[in-house]
Amino acid sequence: MNISKKYLKIVSLILVTGVLFACTQTPPAQQTYSLQNLPAQFNSPASFALDANNNILFTSPNLHNQTLIEKGVIQNTQAPTIGLIDENDRVSVWYTFKPRDLEPTSGVVTPMGIAMGPDGNIYVADMQLWFGGESRLLRVNVQNGKATTVDVVAKGLSFPNAIAWHGNDLFISDTVLATEKGSSTTSGVYKVSLEELDPKNPLQIAAYKGKDNFDAHLFEVFYSDGSLGFGANGLAVDELGNLYTGIMEEGTVYKTTISKNGTKQSTTLFSEGLIASDGIQWSEDSQTLYITDLFDNAAYSIDVNGKTTLLTKNKDSDGTNNELDGPGEAIVRGNTVYITNFDAVFDAPNMANTQADAPFTISTVSLK
Repeated sequence: MNISKKYLKIVSLILVTGVLFACTQTPPAQQTYSLQNLPAQFNSPASFALDANNNILFTSPNLHNQTLIEKGVIQNTQAPTIGLIDENDRVSVWYTFKPRDLEPTSGVVTPMGIAMGPDGNIYVADMQLWFGGESRLLRVNVQNGKATTVDVVAKGLSFPNAIAWHGNDLFISDTVLATEKGSSTTSGVYKVSLEELDPKNPLQIAAYKGKDNFDAHLFEVFYSDGSLGFGANGLAVDELGNLYTGIMEEGTVYKTTISKNGTKQSTTLFSEGLIASDGIQWSEDSQTLYITDLFDNAAYSIDVNGKTTLLTKNKDSDGTNNELDGPGEAIVRGNTVYITNFDAVFDAPNMANTQADAPFTISTVSLK
């Protein structure tokens, strides 16, 4: 199927308009929730990061607003939000995006990948491709563990998805650089330095225009089969600086080795066999990657040799009883794997999830 038709189908299900903030009520910051009973403010939990205090932060772009309103599940549109999971697994609102944070053309903000930078601030990929705006990299400024303001530090990305830091270098996956009538997808990973991310003069990334015309920050390019229209998605970096990139439409993970001076050495196939690989996180303690399969309602670990081990999997579900419901990303804290239930619905016959619905949940798997 042509990717443009897929986009139309997806956007019709999840489109968020400029009325996003009109009726939203923000719960008190001190109010907490359980992982299996999140409020509507977290109706599409997406990506994870650890903060300086070992809390887990997660983005929720709330892409299911319109669908859930039409079903009568929720009454009002919910502003995109960043949640926090404390050491006792209590969930609270860490930051709700404000009208001043909106991309000026689209009137929306779509927070996807999230990561803590070496400066202690939180960086977020703002994906605008479906909404007509200019995709951005945002910096949520942090003081004493609290979010204060948001700055735009980079612009011009196409479909920024995952982000991962190694030292002062930030890697950003761009899931859709170009498509060829649904028969192939070009995607990539950008690398930018902390020093380039100045809110007074945001870094401008030049649009990808082909193999011989692209921005100098484009670090690696991937060409995949075009079956879904989504290429480079999940990203992770180990402590040695090896970069792992998941190609969603092929269910694969590639490993890129990087020299000490930051130059690319080689990129090779590291793991395969998933249907639609999504978010990836690296655990230094276990020397293991953790990854979700968005289409197969599954989560896996991948060891340093590329061996894949199933952690949990279930058929179509609404996320109750700790089941997966369109899992977006997995992260480890202590002996627990946390998994966002993004609950996406794509126009694809091989996707287990068939509808966006309540409840809104984050699943867990014990590693003990």
